[in-house]
Amino acid sequence: MSQEVKSKIYELLDSIQDESTLMQVMEDVTFYASKKDVADNLNPAQLVELDEAIKEADLNETISWTDFKNDLDEWRKK
Repeated sequence: MSQEVKSKIYELLDSIQDESTLMQVMEDVTFYASKKDVADNLNPAQLVELDEAIKEADLNETISWTDFKNDLDEWRKK
């Protein structure tokens, strides 16, 4: 089973031509292949900021996907 799944993943990867998509896949695979928790590399201030962000999300204090993309576009222009 494992080899069959890997073969399917290889085929999918081989079909991707867009470099930014490949970079995103690489980041995702790296995350899932890593045995470490992302939070292990955060300093105390970053952990506090992460906790605050999680609390905001839990309270639905978020922005829409469209607003996020617009903000990101604006940030990239700077």
